[in-house]
Amino acid sequence: MSTEMADRSETCQFFVQRKKRFCKMLVKSGNKYCGQHQAERPEEDKTKSKRIPCPLDPKHSCFEHRLEKHLEVCNAKEVLEFDYIKKNVNLGLSMEEPAKVSLSCLSDKELFSFMKRVEVAHKEHVGEIEKAKLTHEALVKEMSTPGYGLSAIRHVSQNSSILGHLSKEGFLDTSSSPTCFIEFGAGRGKLTRWLTESITDISKALFVLIDKGAQRYKTDAKLKHNKELFIQRLRVDIQHLNLQGIDSINNYKRIVGLGKHLCGGATDLTLQCLSTQSNQRVAGIILALCCHHRCTYNAYVGHVFLQEAGFLPEEFYILTALTSWATCSSKDSMPLQKVDQVPDTDQGPEPDNSSEEKQMNENRYTRLGLKAHYREEVGRKAKQLLDHGRVKHLNTQGFQSRLIQYVDIEETPENIALVAVSQS
Repeated sequence: MSTEMADRSETCQFFVQRKKRFCKMLVKSGNKYCGQHQAERPEEDKTKSKRIPCPLDPKHSCFEHRLEKHLEVCNAKEVLEFDYIKKNVNLGLSMEEPAKVSLSCLSDKELFSFMKRVEVAHKEHVGEIEKAKLTHEALVKEMSTPGYGLSAIRHVSQNSSILGHLSKEGFLDTSSSPTCFIEFGAGRGKLTRWLTESITDISKALFVLIDKGAQRYKTDAKLKHNKELFIQRLRVDIQHLNLQGIDSINNYKRIVGLGKHLCGGATDLTLQCLSTQSNQRVAGIILALCCHHRCTYNAYVGHVFLQEAGFLPEEFYILTALTSWATCSSKDSMPLQKVDQVPDTDQGPEPDNSSEEKQMNENRYTRLGLKAHYREEVGRKAKQLLDHGRVKHLNTQGFQSRLIQYVDIEETPENIALVAVSQS
């Protein structure tokens, strides 16, 4: 092997953001780093062709002298010239964004007080959520596929339950009711793939996949050979998605929206997008919910409920921060006395000022006696409060909505789905 080929075969071993993520990008002959990490270490870039982070998306880089050309073709460039794209159409009312407050900014007494309020509000407004894990015959064989690992089986189980609920509500009967199915946050489109095998008549259905990213290995690309199947994929941020601008949808009187693990604020943008349509067209919505810590105040649709439950706008991001407890897989660092309920606010523990240095080195939750399993429980209640606000919003828009545990929590901690059926 020549020296030049040996140089080109080397890979960049730069550790990114203190995480040991090995970069496998090739290093150009004569350079020390790959193109991406050259942009992150400009002080060591001695080449004439300097790389800089892309202004539209710093996750990738480009040559500085080619920046103008790159911006013309960059995949991160916002496109607005299509009828189905309307700037911020689903963002709702413009409100003043409250400051983000982390849990570490709260005193011990404030933290206990907020946790107690979450528990009281959950008991009063949400209560126990129905367990409703269903299956669909289209995925029975897939569940027993040899060689599937635990992760693959879990995803198949989740898809099966979602399809089971679609069937239960009568949404898979396209023979009598031609239907447009819209998958939000579609990714590779695996849910839509199974949906095409579950409906009664594929010739009377349209499948629209929405995702803001350019996906590789799309399952819908493998289905286009079927001339009876109508599939349309749109690359657009849900925040700007205007369903009325999609001409193909106008041929269908019934719309069903669905999504699996629709992340944070994308759920609220989806609900806003669908609820602004005529209820006679949007027959139902089924969304598997997740990532509540990424919800944003301006996108969230349940403000009215949170105010009724006693939470102020400036407390919104405290609530979202608390939701991370449900999925962070925390473990206790040492055996502690069990905490079954939040101590009374007036008698909450106060920091020991005489041992501040010791407290700084200790895990805060260990010091306060908050066991991991209890924090997970409080985190789930915070998530369900946010989800209940979404349910209340949809109910005011002419839907009959509810939350369900669509799979077991052992399969995924994000096991809650929102099911809404039009009352029209």
